[in-house]
Amino acid sequence: MAGWIRRSFTAAGLTQIPPGPHLGALQGRFGGTVMLCIDVSGSMDGTPVTEAARGALEFVSEAVAAHYKVGVMLWNTDVVALAEPSVDGSEASRLLASVTGARGGTSLLAPLRRCHQILDGYSGDRVVAIFGDGDLGPRDLVLAKVAQMKAEDIRFVTRGLGAVAVREYARVSSEDSSQVEVRQVENLAAGIAGMAESLSPRSGTRPTDHH
Repeated sequence: MAGWIRRSFTAAGLTQIPPGPHLGALQGRFGGTVMLCIDVSGSMDGTPVTEAARGALEFVSEAVAAHYKVGVMLWNTDVVALAEPSVDGSEASRLLASVTGARGGTSLLAPLRRCHQILDGYSGDRVVAIFGDGDLGPRDLVLAKVAQMKAEDIRFVTRGLGAVAVREYARVSSEDSSQVEVRQVENLAAGIAGMAESLSPRSGTRPTDHH
């Protein structure tokens, strides 16, 4: 079971009957919601973005299996494309399968603001999983936004490719900084998929789900 998942529940026979009308509410209580944010700025073009999308698809599969609603955001200086969180992850998977290239600069501020808007509508464990290969953009503003989201019990898992990204994304992560580094492009898919195993759960939920 993925390490960033707050709880796991097992019982015999749960899949032997059709899901009832309250399945979504139960999944929101026992699972959570994760937004996976993948850097598609110009430095990612070619093999890096292809490998990133491959690892992200595996991440989506793990989140769905653990009863998390999962969404995907492609970002550079803004939100390039977005799949809203869903129970089956189908929109997220379709978006990742469509990734063919990367362009533009890098700033995490606008993407974080959009993630915050999305996650504000959900209860349970809320996670932002971010991959990037450069800096954060306006660092002080980004870190202030991160602090605001953490204060609302939103957790961050990060991976960075390259020395600059490792240093910058370690500032954002809720996990140990030693987990942030992806050493080379060849390890990129595994590194992004591995975000699902690298953050120990902690307590705390929000009581109200507006969806």
